[in-house]
Amino acid sequence: MSWMFGPPDIRACLEATEIIDSTHPTITVCALSLSLLSPKERARHLFCFVRDEIAYEFLPRLEREEYRASRVLAAGKGFCVQKAILLCALGRAAGIPTALVLSDLRDATLPEALVRALGTDTLYHHGLSAFYLDGRWLLADASLPRALCERRGYRPVRFDGAADAMIAPTTLAGSPHAIYEKIHGAYSEFPFEQMVRAFREGYARADPTALEHLGYHVPLEWSR
Repeated sequence: MSWMFGPPDIRACLEATEIIDSTHPTITVCALSLSLLSPKERARHLFCFVRDEIAYEFLPRLEREEYRASRVLAAGKGFCVQKAILLCALGRAAGIPTALVLSDLRDATLPEALVRALGTDTLYHHGLSAFYLDGRWLLADASLPRALCERRGYRPVRFDGAADAMIAPTTLAGSPHAIYEKIHGAYSEFPFEQMVRAFREGYARADPTALEHLGYHVPLEWSR
């Protein structure tokens, strides 16, 4: 990955923060169980845990507290940014510098009705993580569980600790899937206000009534 905006600060990406609360007891217990493994193996196990054991939810929440890593772990579910924050906390608790990365992801597999309701097929400020291993930063997108990929015919994202692990540009059938249109930055702490602004701007044409009809609750803050 070429960090056009500058690489994350390694020391800051080892520290606990308000939202990436890597010193919380439930977070440290998860990480300490892997203490005898190499950093690569620790990162790989934590990636698989967050990818597969934390259920994926589509729509975000707009309450800052909902993003705290320990809270996401307790809930056992979250949307992409919540899962990425949890992976950051677990990585730091395991002694691996880990950053939160925010991107814009174009998803060609979104149903037409959902695209019309959102006003776009781009997922703004999509969350993923970055591990610092062997002197370089590796991107790791743990948002989509393997079971979900199997149901929808997606290529599962695999992380081996040696290369970036991103959602593939095509599905298993060869149809278009994901394009990372923009990487906004890598962060040692969650930039909540920045994300909310991006949602308001990116989804300015969203139709809340249509989204509700499709079964998605849209926070009123989106329209403010």
